[in-house]
Amino acid sequence: MRKIRHFLKVLQQPKKYAASNPSNFEETWSFTATGTQIISLLVLFLLIFGVLFSLLVIKGPFSGYFTKNDKTIERKKLEKQYVELEDLRKKVQSQENYIISIHTILSGNTVKDTLSKDSPEVQSFDMSKVDPNSTENEEQLAEKVKENLRTHTKKKKSIVQSFALPVKGVISQKFDRQNHPGIDIVTTKDRNVLACLSGTVIYSGYTQKDGYILILDHANGYLSVYKHNKTNLKQVGTKVQMNDPIAIVGTTGENSSGPHLHFELWYNQNAVNPEDYLDFN
Repeated sequence: MRKIRHFLKVLQQPKKYAASNPSNFEETWSFTATGTQIISLLVLFLLIFGVLFSLLVIKGPFSGYFTKNDKTIERKKLEKQYVELEDLRKKVQSQENYIISIHTILSGNTVKDTLSKDSPEVQSFDMSKVDPNSTENEEQLAEKVKENLRTHTKKKKSIVQSFALPVKGVISQKFDRQNHPGIDIVTTKDRNVLACLSGTVIYSGYTQKDGYILILDHANGYLSVYKHNKTNLKQVGTKVQMNDPIAIVGTTGENSSGPHLHFELWYNQNAVNPEDYLDFN
């Protein structure tokens, strides 16, 4: 205890600090300060140096060597972004195919012909580079495809049973996938054209070739097309129920020579024979 008191007393005693020229021992500068003042000055210097060094580390040009780089993308995040990008690409491709299908219906071409003109060429690749081992996601997808194949027939049958005749009449021209992707139904002029199934109007307009056209989008990949109408009763975006009047039978368009309905049915972007789905007898 006595030593501590002596040490504190020494610190409080003023001392002279001077510098002299070694050649002639002439004093060049000097100052007087206590030990307490010297220690306080050193502590203040260390605090200022510490603050400046911290700022240099955090904000300076060498901050990347001491702090975590927030721009570094972890592998999991990169994989997640890739999956989201691939899902978006598939949605865009599906939308493009959907638009191509609508264009095909309006132009009267087959889907195969349209895709061959507008779609990019298929690129080949070396099958030896493909990993034969299936991943967990691939196995789940394969199982889902098998399940869809097992239930597709029952599902399609239930949809077919719910179809209704768009109009009563006599079929004057049969279905031909290449040259006539639909059927012509001769009927009375100004008769109501009915929706063969509930759905949404995705096209309602006029073309020089086929006159007034109306297209319905149904569930499960089905589209129905009604051409040569005298007028359309529904606008794009309108939801209709089965047997709702959607148009009036007419003879508009260059391809029409008399009152009739040209009716087409499409499934998964391919024209199908309406007589396989509806009983016109």
